[in-house]
Amino acid sequence: MEFYGIMIGDGSLYHSKNCKYFFSIAEGDYEYTLHISRLIEKIIGKRPKIKYRSKAYRIEFKSKQLFNIFKQLGFPTGKKSSIITIPRELVKNEYVNMLIRGIFDTDGTIFYTRKPGIEEYPTIEITSKSVALLYQVKSILVRNYGINSHIRKSDKACKLAVYGVTQVSKWIKYISSSHKRKYWLLARVIRRS
Repeated sequence: MEFYGIMIGDGSLYHSKNCKYFFSIAEGDYEYTLHISRLIEKIIGKRPKIKYRSKAYRIEFKSKQLFNIFKQLGFPTGKKSSIITIPRELVKNEYVNMLIRGIFDTDGTIFYTRKPGIEEYPTIEITSKSVALLYQVKSILVRNYGINSHIRKSDKACKLAVYGVTQVSKWIKYISSSHKRKYWLLARVIRRS
């Protein structure tokens, strides 16, 4: 489930005569790239290649079986950013929190701002060009975990935001993060409250 969320965020599927059943993931953090690599190794039984180009680490591998599973779930080949959604089968899965974790770890951020009377006010944001995806995440968060969120639309991309200590604490409990830096930033909420 987490890997599917990672693919929603930073992954691409390709299929052509020369490039059959090809997965590609671009990631800026080397430590998190290793985490993704280990997940893939558990799934397909071999470690994928990691390359560094265009200021990002790239994981590339081929797997006909996994490719076919992704296609059955409706994952698009080629450009996907504005049309990607969570498949209905996975929305209802008991481990959908892990899928959301994958989306957050690739397309999300956590930051702190000053508010009157509050030194560090936490905010989680997930950015996507797919409004439908963000509305799915919003619905899952409130229905499954009691996490309230808000969506802000713009011309280029939309943002789903989770505000405040109470809501972010629920995120830590139910969603968390596998990205070391983002997990550390989340943990500040617990340390400071």
